[in-house]
Amino acid sequence: MSALHCIPVQEKTMQDLKQRLVAEAHQADLVEVWLDSIQDLRLAEIFFEEADIKTPFLFVNKVPAERGDFMGTPEEHAEILRELFERGAHYVDVAFETEPKHIKHILGAKQDYANLIISYHNFEETPELKELQKVVKQAVESGADIVKVATFVKERPENVVLFELTTWAAAQGIKVIVVGMGQEGRLSRIVCPLLGSEIYYAPLEHGTETAPGQITKAELTTIWEKMI
Repeated sequence: MSALHCIPVQEKTMQDLKQRLVAEAHQADLVEVWLDSIQDLRLAEIFFEEADIKTPFLFVNKVPAERGDFMGTPEEHAEILRELFERGAHYVDVAFETEPKHIKHILGAKQDYANLIISYHNFEETPELKELQKVVKQAVESGADIVKVATFVKERPENVVLFELTTWAAAQGIKVIVVGMGQEGRLSRIVCPLLGSEIYYAPLEHGTETAPGQITKAELTTIWEKMI
């Protein structure tokens, strides 16, 4: 399996963030850092930590519509994401709803080795496959290196839509991250990485989840060992 393991980290202070990074980052391929939740945010310090730790960071700066805490203007939001690329970020996540002019501004600072993830979140339902395929195509046209699709799964059979989306994208040569949220979406977190989803989000311990339905790395490993 080629999917990268990403530890999601959402802390309120720089001190707590640093403690988590030192304790956990070496155990994953990537670390997702939620900037919007950090009350005393100092970007330069975070990049110093990344240089010491050697594990690439995946940055998110979520607005309330994404269940995040960033309260600035769209322009301020875009400027922060652009600065991340200017400082050498490997992965930056931006919402699918972001205006094209802001995405263009962010992309203007992206290095060749870096990846822009355009994320579509639907916290209410899992749309039909055709609708999700349109989302993926639009995100690619907007400049996404990787497209993230995260939908709320009400009924277990809805996971099949996410499986089909993952295999369709792989056949198209499109890099995607596909996630089903909620208790019934846990199946997608197990299967989609096996089908070609680029990154899977798995905390190391219970109580550090950042989204409904996340499964710990140890639990996933045990399940996969029984499956494969």
